[in-house]
Amino acid sequence: MASYQIEAACCCNMGRRRSNNEDNFCFDNRVLPKDNTGLKHAVTVERKLEREQFYGVFDGMGGESYGEEASFLAATVAQDSSKILADFLYPPGKYLTSLVQKMNKVVCEKSEELNSGRMGSTAVMLYFGSGYVYVCNVGDSRAFRLRHGGFQQISEDHTDAKFLEEQGIKGRRPSLTQHLGIWPEEMVLEPYVAKGELEDGDQYLLCSDGLTDMVDNVGICAIMKEAPDAGSCAEALVAKALENGGRDNVTVIVVRLRQS
Repeated sequence: MASYQIEAACCCNMGRRRSNNEDNFCFDNRVLPKDNTGLKHAVTVERKLEREQFYGVFDGMGGESYGEEASFLAATVAQDSSKILADFLYPPGKYLTSLVQKMNKVVCEKSEELNSGRMGSTAVMLYFGSGYVYVCNVGDSRAFRLRHGGFQQISEDHTDAKFLEEQGIKGRRPSLTQHLGIWPEEMVLEPYVAKGELEDGDQYLLCSDGLTDMVDNVGICAIMKEAPDAGSCAEALVAKALENGGRDNVTVIVVRLRQS
């Protein structure tokens, strides 16, 4: 089986209109503090894919400081779990599903403790192993893959966009139908999980909607194709989102693979 070198980069920016940052991430076992202003520069890492690698982006919601709380809790649960990936006995798909349930439980319990009424977070994650990658998400933060010039979303949006289209409703932003922070008695949380095989030259992107609301897929694909490395790619994606208005916090993780 082919061995791979992995190059990854993470960028996080508050955007031009927000006074707080409700995004967070799990990148190389690093998580932002609950109260943060993002990253000044891209954080990068490069290593052989010799053991499982985990990356995640989390976009909080809930008003006041509850969005920051929810995304921080989700990222921290992911961080704690990713430290023991190599020792985990479950298949990766089952592991990711159980991880989402654990994140959801922690966010719900904190919401009850704070009497917040409603706080939550999206989650989109990549789990790399020997020759394969799993994607898992709840909400509308997205994962993409660029392979042989073809750009494809590999996550699944959990929104009512299809319902709005079928009903001919225009002018309303789609609402989330799944996210972290849903009590089990209210709704069964069903994360999307899919497995893919790795190929030499693959590029992957995780991002909050602060990117996809500001830059369309054509623009994202062009930047990913042109950037010479993962770090400059992540920074260019964030810069384009800011250039186009930067209405929301924006977080991106770029992962590039090549055969060793």
